[in-house]
Amino acid sequence: MALIQFISSGWLEPPVGTVTILIGVYVIFGCVIILSLILTSSQLANSNVPFVMTTRTCAIIYQHYRFLVDGPGLIKRGYDRFFDGLFEIPRTFRFGQVIICKPELIDELKNTGSAVASPEPWIDQTTPGVIRGTVHKHLDRYIPSMNEAIQTQLRALSFDESDECTISCFEFAYSVVARSGSYAMVGKRLANNEEYLKAVKEHILGMIMTTRVQFLVPDRLKRYLGGIISRLATIGTRWDMHASRKILLKHFDARAAEYRDEMACPGGINDKGDPKSTDKPVEIFRWLFESSVLHHRWSYSEVLGEMLLLQFAFIYTTGYALYGALAELARQPEYIQPLRDEVEAVFANYGATVPACNQMILLDSFLKECQRLHPPAAISAHRVCVKALEFSNGIILKPGTHVGVPSSWIQRSSAYYEDPETFDGYRFVKRAAAGATNTSLVDLGPDYLVFGMGVHAW
Repeated sequence: MALIQFISSGWLEPPVGTVTILIGVYVIFGCVIILSLILTSSQLANSNVPFVMTTRTCAIIYQHYRFLVDGPGLIKRGYDRFFDGLFEIPRTFRFGQVIICKPELIDELKNTGSAVASPEPWIDQTTPGVIRGTVHKHLDRYIPSMNEAIQTQLRALSFDESDECTISCFEFAYSVVARSGSYAMVGKRLANNEEYLKAVKEHILGMIMTTRVQFLVPDRLKRYLGGIISRLATIGTRWDMHASRKILLKHFDARAAEYRDEMACPGGINDKGDPKSTDKPVEIFRWLFESSVLHHRWSYSEVLGEMLLLQFAFIYTTGYALYGALAELARQPEYIQPLRDEVEAVFANYGATVPACNQMILLDSFLKECQRLHPPAAISAHRVCVKALEFSNGIILKPGTHVGVPSSWIQRSSAYYEDPETFDGYRFVKRAAAGATNTSLVDLGPDYLVFGMGVHAW
């Protein structure tokens, strides 16, 4: 900044020839990027798979632009045109994204084994699977702490002179999920540490802002350009992803040091890497750290990578779901009292337990309808072709191709739902009463794909 002010003050003016050279370099660089996008999109595209628009040069560049600024809109355009088949969206400097719309083809993808089409490489199915089992095993012991976290966040709300709360649904949802989820991730103390919680939210929201822009960077250049791109993507926002990551790592390091001290004490943990005490739930970070140390599964940097990834996945998806629920309650407050009555009646009989949650059929239906209309992503059931994948219609996808299902638009389709654009909080209660199956929040089916499908559903 000081250098720019020095130049603009007139003390140092760059030669005209230098400016011309710089402009020329930028133009050449831009042309190389555009040409590379055209060539890679054409070479890596799958034969006989239509693009959303066309494979003409200008159309390919335009599709890259549309995906960057409005990916869901581009996917909807493709779904409207190819609802009885599949289509492809070019991905920058890598294999395209093939979107499967036809129910029969979706079912074929569902039944395709991991040896042919596996989950995307960044999704480690083993670790999340074990963590899901660990969290579910201790869920009864998590609930009181998570309820306490929600109440703490409610007490932190501020009201103006007219007794109205001015916080946005989005901000409040992510604050609640960051605080309550941190109990499971890192324990009670950090779940009440305001510096840590602020860093969690800023890091995740910064990642959301930068992810799509990062698609413009080739994988081999990400280590060199990724940091610069992410900083540019968050200009004008208050989400400094890099500063927040430093804060998170500082707290992770301090927590890991405590784990090491406890492990050094005789009787601290057993030979399976689990804390002997059973009066509190296992922290996910502790489980990852101790498993890596005792069984040499990961390095410490890999453990931190798993934590950041799991934290993002958990808080982003759950935060978005809660945001949708709060937004619908704000729009349609007539649902508030019936849902509150059900929660109070069930808690009176079962207490704050997992069986109690299973009895809240109205709340379950309400949340599922929110997820139907407000899914966290436009595409689900992501797969990567390990080998050539052939469908019954004769189309063969190349190894390396990314495959997915347009869940966001399927869940708004009149082929599956009556009056699909209208919010009906009791839609799935009515379906269950009529004898339909797959009506609970976590049930998956061809018309509800929020959590993926098949053996890789999460």
